[in-house]
This record gives sequence, C-alpha cells and structure tokens, in this order.
Amino acid sequence: MWFSKSRRADQRQGEEKPSERLVEQRVRNRIMEEVWGLSKGDSEAAKAGPTEWFETFFEWFPYEGEPTWYPAMTEEEASAVREVCALMQQAISDPRIPKQPSVEELTRTGWPERIAPVARLSSDLMLQRGRFSEDIEEEVPSGPTDLWQS
Repeated sequence: MWFSKSRRADQRQGEEKPSERLVEQRVRNRIMEEVWGLSKGDSEAAKAGPTEWFETFFEWFPYEGEPTWYPAMTEEEASAVREVCALMQQAISDPRIPKQPSVEELTRTGWPERIAPVARLSSDLMLQRGRFSEDIEEEVPSGPTDLWQS
C-alpha cells in the first residue's frame, strides 16, 4: 500500500513525520479505494477473498457503532461513507456468514451486491471531488481519479 511505503520512505530519509493534514489526506485516499472496491460487489469479494473484503474496510472503521473520524471529507462524503459503514457492520454481524467464509458463502448472502450500489454512490461522490496529494497538504483534492474508473 502506498501509504505504508511513504511512511517508511519518510523515516528512511530522516525526514519528519508527515503532518496531521497529510495523514488525513492519505487516509481519505485509502478509504476512497476501499469504498470503490466495495462498489464492485461479488466480483471484488471474490478477487479480494471474503475475509480480506471485510478486514480491509474495517481497518478504517469500527466493527460496531458510529465512526468518529472522517479525515479530509466533506459532510456529504462523510454521510455517504457512514451509510456504507452501516451496511458493512450489518453484513459482518450476519449470522449466516461463518467466521472464515468461502466466497460462495459470502456471495450467497447477497451482501456484496446489496452494498455495491451504496458504495458506488459514495465512491462517485468522492471521485467527483478527486484524490488528495500523498505528498503535499491541500485544501481541495488535485489528484487524478481515473485510476478507478469503470
């Protein structure tokens, strides 16, 4: 993941830690990537694997309760991401999904396809605004968004 590589590069070169704002920008970019992946439904669940499909999202959000941090997001983006988070929380607590599910067990529940349109709306909203720089602080995103189109 670029965020991890960047942090190591900062430490290797003896540079100071990235600013709080830069970290927020990088985290928003990672969240945007995760939400984009969820927008692909069953195909992304199969590609990532069911456990990773859940765990990579929950690296950024709590398994239960309201998220408390929406780094570098507008209120509208935070609201859209909150909706995705609520669905993911419902999905991970679904008793039909075993602790270590197969792709078939996960997709049979319908959760990836149920989450996909909500994630797509959230992803599209964030992509409209764009990606933040990973290297310099920005008030508004200036980075390309064509990385995830389609």
